Amino acid sequence: MSLLKNILKNKVFSTFFNAGLYFSGSIIQAIVSLIMQPLYSKSLSANEFGIIGYYDAIKTFFFPLFIFGMTSIYLMNFFKQSEEENNKNLFNISFYLTLFNFVLSIITYGSIFLYFKFSNINIPLIPFAGIVLFNLIIDNIKSFVLINLRIRKKALTFFLVYSTQTILNGILGYLLVIKFNYGIEGRMLAPLLSSLFLLPIFLTILKKYTIKDYSIKKFKGSMKKAIPLVLAGYAYVPIIASDRFFLEPLNNLSELGLYAIGLTIAGYINLIFSALSSAFEPDIYKSVATNNIKKLIKNSLYIFIPYLLIVGVYIIFSEDIVSILTANKYMGAIKYANLIVIAVFFQGVFWFFDKIFIALEKNKLKLIVTIITSTIGIFLMKYAIEYFNFIGAAYAKIIISILMALIAFIFVFIHINKKMKLSKLIHKKS
Repeated sequence: MSLLKNILKNKVFSTFFNAGLYFSGSIIQAIVSLIMQPLYSKSLSANEFGIIGYYDAIKTFFFPLFIFGMTSIYLMNFFKQSEEENNKNLFNISFYLTLFNFVLSIITYGSIFLYFKFSNINIPLIPFAGIVLFNLIIDNIKSFVLINLRIRKKALTFFLVYSTQTILNGILGYLLVIKFNYGIEGRMLAPLLSSLFLLPIFLTILKKYTIKDYSIKKFKGSMKKAIPLVLAGYAYVPIIASDRFFLEPLNNLSELGLYAIGLTIAGYINLIFSALSSAFEPDIYKSVATNNIKKLIKNSLYIFIPYLLIVGVYIIFSEDIVSILTANKYMGAIKYANLIVIAVFFQGVFWFFDKIFIALEKNKLKLIVTIITSTIGIFLMKYAIEYFNFIGAAYAKIIISILMALIAFIFVFIHINKKMKLSKLIHKKS
């Protein structure tokens, strides 16, 4: 009995137990996706998948502005403040960011309208732009709920919230797309409606961990700190979204649909990474803050060894997997999915180094890395698409992602070494 208690109290066991809960949430999401994707494939055309993929790129483009780096600011300060300060910070950031988002959504809608008009975009604006922007607002509220639960290691609550929305999203998707034949509108509305239904729960959880703090000065200070993160986020956008903006002028919406399906399937594989990274993200910040490099390396192995194995298994069995996911209807997506999943893996590697940048409070380094990579990447993507069309875009994503991870590793290696040397020097003097 005492042995069992010791195991349960063991930090490694606790970390893996939490990871199991995070992973279980992703498994449920994967199961729902595996069930729904073939049904969506039967009900939606390649052109409609192309439209969904294009609006995913638009959502990605505006995401850095809507979130404004505030989740990173919250995480950056969490281990350096008292519980009361963290609760006040959470309220202050989430309250003012939501107000900011509502104003921003009106301006953004006008910007999208003008872009579509003057660029002669042959994709419908209404109702998709409105759905995407409203989704961004609700997603930000949900993000603060989930990040707060993760960093406090409330894995069970995280699992219940995450899995409930996933199942609700699947049910609504089935009803709107399959049962009532709302097509692409139903497909894009389902995630928004599931979030809206759960909004009272999101707010209740946030209320539990917040203390009212209406200081605008404090929020302005947070925004000022976050500016390098926002700029870095926008420097990052060309890396992950420029492909669809360059592909749309080819006027081949059905092939864009196959490419978008490839992106979606790679995203399913990335759920593994999301689960693992969610479990170990707080430990990454803590390892850097306490100069525990051995623990940092262990965390990286815990994340990337399982992830690499999953990517390898997917590539080996990709033909069967894509056949199942698309009801054998969109097999042309295989070539894109197999390449994009490699790019997504290296984007995960960059994510790991990015969290170290944040923990080191070296936000400008992230900005430098993403500016270098995106500057090279945007030209590479443009010419790859110009000469090799859709397959060129997939290969360009791989090259850009590897370059981004490599440059980030070099910067992290240099600054971690500096931090360790400084720490040893201070220790000797004391």
